[in-house]
Amino acid sequence: MLAARITREVEEGEGISPNQFGFWRERTTVLAANKVINWALEVKSGTWRTRRIPLLVSLDVRNAFGTVKWSQIHRALQAKNISPYLRRQVAKYLSERTCTVNSQEGE
Repeated sequence: MLAARITREVEEGEGISPNQFGFWRERTTVLAANKVINWALEVKSGTWRTRRIPLLVSLDVRNAFGTVKWSQIHRALQAKNISPYLRRQVAKYLSERTCTVNSQEGE
């Protein structure tokens, strides 16, 4: 429910970047791949002197959501003009998180 309300506020506000794909409704990673393929086909047209050289950088960040600082989440919500009420709800949700590590010595 919290995610749906945040999504609605983002969409009603400035929205997301046109280059944001994945983890967003109707913005799949397949669409991102198609965009890259079409772009590469477009830039290879022309003579060898005038055509642009395509370059793609892809990042695969492991455990991105588990390692992001909560203060960065709060700043991002504020930057997207998410309502103070929802920001407080996210803060409450994050403040109740715990981490359990299992090792040979125990939990």
